[in-house]
Amino acid sequence: MEVTSNKTFQVSADIDSVWTVLNEAEKVVVCVPGAQLTETIDEDHFKGKVTIKIGPVTAKFNGKVEFTLRDGANYEMAMEGKGADISGKGGATMKMSLSLKALETNTEVTCKMTVSITGRIAQFGARMIEAVNNKLFDQFIQNFSNLLAHENGETDSEFISTEAEPVKAASLVGSVIMSELKKKFGKKVELK
Repeated sequence: MEVTSNKTFQVSADIDSVWTVLNEAEKVVVCVPGAQLTETIDEDHFKGKVTIKIGPVTAKFNGKVEFTLRDGANYEMAMEGKGADISGKGGATMKMSLSLKALETNTEVTCKMTVSITGRIAQFGARMIEAVNNKLFDQFIQNFSNLLAHENGETDSEFISTEAEPVKAASLVGSVIMSELKKKFGKKVELK
C-alpha cells in the first residue's frame, strides 16, 4: 500500500538556518514522531528505529535512511528510507524530496513524501494510512518549527516531545468518512 503527501509550510527562520538544521540528521530525527537515530554510518547514511501506533496496533521498524540529493546552491534535498517490522511481518519504504524558498522574513518549505507499507499496518487501508501520515507530518512540522525557535534562542523551554502520540483510529475513521462525504455531497455536510 502506497500513499503520497505534499505539504508546504513556513517556518520563522532564514533559509540558511533552516538548511543547516535540515542537514543535521541527529537534530531533525527528534522532530519525527516515534523516530530514533541509532547509528551514523557516514554523512549521507544512517540507521534508525521508528514506532508507529494506530489504535491498538503498534509497529516497530528498524531501517536505513540515505540522502540521495543535497543541493545547497538550490536548497533542495532528497532522501530514501527502508525498514523492516521487527516482528518480521512487514516493512516500509519512504522517498522524500524537499525544497526551500526564502521569503521576506520566513522560509517556505515544500515537501513531497511517498510511503509504502506492507504488513499489519497496511490492513488499515490507504485512507487510514494517509490520515495517519498527515497527522505525523503535522506533528513533525510543529516539532521542526519549535526546534528552529529553540536554535534561534527564541525559547529556553523543552522544545520537542520525542514520543509519538498514539493515533486514535476512531477519530481518524471519522475524519476519513467526513472527507469522503464532503467530496461526494459538497461542503454542506456537518455532524451534529
